[in-house]
Amino acid sequence: MNSVDRMYSALLRRGFTFSLAPGDREVRYTVLASYGWPGHVDSLHIRAEDDATASRVRDRDEGQGLFSDQRAVWSYEGTFLAAAAELLHLPAPGERGAPDLTGRTPSGLWLPRSLRLIRPA
Repeated sequence: MNSVDRMYSALLRRGFTFSLAPGDREVRYTVLASYGWPGHVDSLHIRAEDDATASRVRDRDEGQGLFSDQRAVWSYEGTFLAAAAELLHLPAPGERGAPDLTGRTPSGLWLPRSLRLIRPA
């Protein structure tokens, strides 16, 4: 089993559902994976193995479309493997360090692994 298959299996085990989404002239369709938390939705839009966007949005803001920028509390763009890994490592909504748009910086601010600083010994 290759790493793409392992990541796909990890997303399925987490409870993500997959569906086809519209593509464009170059790509007929894309894949959208989603997982619902109380008050939030995690999604992974896969356009190609090297082109994916992961995001977490609030699902309870009145007057906003589900995937509008005003509802997004976190997003990441990169390869399928990188975006899926970051999404799977994101703390659950309400957990310490989980991204939120409350207007204040949470204690223990969570950062993607790709941005974490390495502390000198």
